[in-house]
Amino acid sequence: MFNEDFRPLNPISFFSLACDCHFQEHDPKKDLPKKFLLPSTSDLCSEESFADVSMAWGYEGITVQVHVNQAYDQSFYPEVSRGDSVELFFDTRDVKTSGFNTRFCHHFFILPKAVEEHQAGELTHFRTEDTHELCNPKLITVASTFKKSSYSLKIFLPVQCLVGYDPEQFDRLGFSYRINRFQGEPQHFSAVSQDYQIEQQPSLWSSVRLNHENRAV
Repeated sequence: MFNEDFRPLNPISFFSLACDCHFQEHDPKKDLPKKFLLPSTSDLCSEESFADVSMAWGYEGITVQVHVNQAYDQSFYPEVSRGDSVELFFDTRDVKTSGFNTRFCHHFFILPKAVEEHQAGELTHFRTEDTHELCNPKLITVASTFKKSSYSLKIFLPVQCLVGYDPEQFDRLGFSYRINRFQGEPQHFSAVSQDYQIEQQPSLWSSVRLNHENRAV
């Protein structure tokens, strides 16, 4: 009845996901409060939840905190998805009608520990007409904390790395993530990479509203 390429659809395949992202300028000395925690979609994606992700927007850029409830094992470069790593996907214009990456789309990777001096960078693949220079990896800041049975990352992506990022004119972002682990299945946010090439399909990313309630006037 079904051929071998058939993949069962997850519940999240039937609707779009939207959530709020609260305002807070980046402060490397402070953790994000509890209200900045993004909702878990692991049940909808039929996955095990092993990480908590928080995010804040500011005029200087975007802060992301990831707490992984497993011990760090091993990372790889350039095949970052083979081991412990975080991949972040942003569309600064949240365009849902495009089936490919536009110049406003970004695919970043972050490693808990540097591999051959590589710890963070941009991997975005564009069509020829949308190509622009990838961000300087030295602009991405990463602070890692390791414990016996967990580890945490605090990541800051400055505006220089986010083409089209303009919170005053565009109050939404397209966003997704993939958190990889060595010898284990990843955790996703809005689409599952076993079913889709999420790094090249921004129409499947969630819509994140930039909440202005704490913004100074």
